Amino acid sequence: MLIVVLAIIGYQVKIDYYIMRPGSAEHLRPIIQVEGATGTESGKLMLTTVSSIPGNVLFYLVSMLDQNTELVEKEEIVGHYDMDDELYRQIMLLYMSQSQQEAIYNAFLLAGEPVEFIEKAVLVRDISVESKAYQILRPGDKIVSVDGIEVRNAEQIIEYVKTKKPGTTVQVNFMRNNEAREEMIELISHPEFEEARIGIMIMTDRELVTDKKVDIDTGRIGGSSAGMMFTLEIFNQLTPEDITRGYNVAGTGTINADGLVGQIGGVKHKVKAAHKAKADIFFVPKDIQPYDTNEKDAIATNEEIGSPLTVVPVKHVSEVIEYLQEIDAKVKK
Repeated sequence: MLIVVLAIIGYQVKIDYYIMRPGSAEHLRPIIQVEGATGTESGKLMLTTVSSIPGNVLFYLVSMLDQNTELVEKEEIVGHYDMDDELYRQIMLLYMSQSQQEAIYNAFLLAGEPVEFIEKAVLVRDISVESKAYQILRPGDKIVSVDGIEVRNAEQIIEYVKTKKPGTTVQVNFMRNNEAREEMIELISHPEFEEARIGIMIMTDRELVTDKKVDIDTGRIGGSSAGMMFTLEIFNQLTPEDITRGYNVAGTGTINADGLVGQIGGVKHKVKAAHKAKADIFFVPKDIQPYDTNEKDAIATNEEIGSPLTVVPVKHVSEVIEYLQEIDAKVKK
């Protein structure tokens, strides 16, 4: 009885950590449906996930006995600002939505299908702790104007703020939960260049226009790290050639409108998820910058667990397609 009581107490006592462990490798064909799709697949294209749950004392104690579990400081996951778990989940779903749009855009371009973006507004993704906007703006806020000038893409804000001097203030009008808000925010200095900045990370909110409808049902999976794999599955459904060539293909990596594959978090857990799902190939973002680690971590983890996975680093989604088109089709045993 005492053990049960202690377990209940341990579950209720929160700690400033998230519990991270290998998630799953999800087959994308049942998740994504492209209108009029003609492509077939002899293998699988799979997104990989990381299981991430808010920590408590009970989970902390259990994690000490599980070598597949990692404790990550909450600040590293949700940033410096005060964000509860529900807001964090909503932001991750927002990132997932943006990732899906970028994936559709890239897949249609690669397949030679008509597609375009219509820019609508600017979304706040993160706020620097040094920013005067800290505790004023929040991730998910939609900026509609700066100093009365309507903005529809992130570049407009960046270029406008560059014309100002650090210490001056700008009027920022934005939407939060469908409520219009207005704040005066003082600009700060850029740490490397002699120019002003707000000190926020932003992205352009776009509406995607295509001739074919694409439905993507990821449920409660959030984040932007599946962008590359979404692109591959949509491309495979739009084109007659099966790029899986009989292989079970897993991977991870963000995608932008230019098709560049970006770094993600939790790559070692995703390699383990791919291994458990018996994937043959794992595509991972290539390490470009000195601080990039996805490629190194994926290769090291693969060797550590003795997996037969082939880890392939890529910097552009077209490299993935070229790789799959050039390898010999898998011989079924």
